[in-house]
Amino acid sequence: MFPSFTFTAPSTLVYGWGAIAQLPQIAATHGRRPLVVAGGSLRRSSRLASLLDALRSAGLDPRVLDTVPPEPTVADLQRAMDAAAALDFDSVIAIGGGSVLDIGKAVAVLAGAPEAQQALAAEYFAGRPLPATGRPILACPTTAGTSSEHTRNCVLTDPATRRKASIRGDAMLPTAAIVDPDLTVTCPPSVTAHSGIDALVQAIEAYVSRGANPLTDALALAAARLAWRWLPVAFEHGDDRPAREGMALASTVAGLAFNTARLGLVHGLAHPLGAVTKAPHGLLCGMLLPPVVEFNLPAAGAKYAHLARALEAAAPGDPDMAAAAQLQDALRGLLRRLGISQRLREIGLRTEDVDHVAAEALPSGSTRANPRPVSLAEARALVAGAW
Repeated sequence: MFPSFTFTAPSTLVYGWGAIAQLPQIAATHGRRPLVVAGGSLRRSSRLASLLDALRSAGLDPRVLDTVPPEPTVADLQRAMDAAAALDFDSVIAIGGGSVLDIGKAVAVLAGAPEAQQALAAEYFAGRPLPATGRPILACPTTAGTSSEHTRNCVLTDPATRRKASIRGDAMLPTAAIVDPDLTVTCPPSVTAHSGIDALVQAIEAYVSRGANPLTDALALAAARLAWRWLPVAFEHGDDRPAREGMALASTVAGLAFNTARLGLVHGLAHPLGAVTKAPHGLLCGMLLPPVVEFNLPAAGAKYAHLARALEAAAPGDPDMAAAAQLQDALRGLLRRLGISQRLREIGLRTEDVDHVAAEALPSGSTRANPRPVSLAEARALVAGAW
């Protein structure tokens, strides 16, 4: 029997080296006053000025919000909403890493819909439903890994409660995703490693998720193969064009898979870990992947084995459990090659925070999509074991 499913994705996807040149033409079909949302790294480079010049040459009148920080908080979103509400925009162009894209998507809905402007970011973080409509969103990633250009959520942290979670709504799904691998060439090795391992984790979690279906399985396997081949090359040779193209495509395809299939326990744990340690999200995902794979083996051993064979980490004739074990060894080898630690204490996790992290992970939608149900005691033991 084949499962029933609904597959959602941006209505337009433009991929390729130099694809950003098509942005002015695409933006012009969605209004005349785009709000360009960016972060500090783009502001400090020449790319933002060049982009604004290109938009103006196309007859557009862009506004700019270029103060989005990494790992944004609820207060950061509120500041962005307040600033955007005064800028009279009719579409959003979000260009940057995952945090920038997330804030851009949220601003398009929460500052772009009249009914949203009377509510605070904290209310949406607490569970208030998002408006059903917003401004058109054009998402242009400058890293390869978060896949935010394909998703309908915005990840935020509340430092007061040490809680990290998503606000989510269909209106936040980008109208168009413009994926230009050239925009990722200047990423330093650490960003390449952390965002790239996130793409691989997304592909693996989507493949074994309870929400997986034949379409997402095909996408997730393709994304995993791409990331497995090209991430080490992009990390070690940042100017390698095929590697940057491969990783941009891996992130794109992984996002298409997990936006429907959902994720798993790696992401369920990574969010509360990020809230208490402030470590980069992708780094945490990489650190958690081997122990979560081991935990999931009783429920997803056959799929992990198939993945191991697809990645050539195991031979075609290897029994499932042997192949799955070889996958774990290969994943640990990749993490070592990328310089990613496998002990949570090395990124600042305190033993007294283990219970908080485990408790925060349980209600996560990612945890609920994990192939093996997890109890509080099991989550606590997994985090403690990785400490």
